[in-house]
Amino acid sequence: MSNTNGSEQEQNNALSIRQHENEDAAHEAVKAHLMKGQNLDLTKDHPSVDQIHIGLGWDLSGQPIDLDTQVFLLNEEDKLLSPKHLIYYQQQQSIDGAVRHLGDHQVGGGQRDHEIIIMQLSRVSPDIHKIVVTATIHDAHERAHHFGQVTNAYVRLSDQITQQEICTFQLTEDYSYCTSIICAELTRDQNEWKITATGQGTTLDLNDLCRIYGFTP
Repeated sequence: MSNTNGSEQEQNNALSIRQHENEDAAHEAVKAHLMKGQNLDLTKDHPSVDQIHIGLGWDLSGQPIDLDTQVFLLNEEDKLLSPKHLIYYQQQQSIDGAVRHLGDHQVGGGQRDHEIIIMQLSRVSPDIHKIVVTATIHDAHERAHHFGQVTNAYVRLSDQITQQEICTFQLTEDYSYCTSIICAELTRDQNEWKITATGQGTTLDLNDLCRIYGFTP
């Protein structure tokens, strides 16, 4: 009798392992590796996702470089409604409470996100039509730093609740002498959201980006 029970237990264990393997394979299949210019229909492909984690990570090829990430909350004319609609390490939460910056991280390296934005899409104010995620180098011009001195930079988006990764965008283009990158854009059409891997390198700093989006610091 004990041998029979042992055999049944082994079969159950094997079945459980196969089920987990199938679930892991399904999760991996859902994850997208975006290339520059590609987009993902977040609402269509992941209808249950509301709270998202946007992480920026990087390695250094030499001297320490301080990367910062920002979020611009734009209206239908691609302009900031007010200075409060720029979210970054010195202004860490949006007026509607939908977007939070988890603080400044000054040193890259390691297998983890270094700067993180948390966003709840259902709480984003209806007058916001586009959310732009950017990365800049702190005091880049003064220190002669640029993204060509940074390696393995990426932006990834995950489900904040389940921690399942949805998509990742490797910033592999040659960004030598670029001091900022417009990394990604989330655009809303009524209640549906899409994410686009923008990957546009510029020689602008944060103040310059603010001016582009209609605000003079």
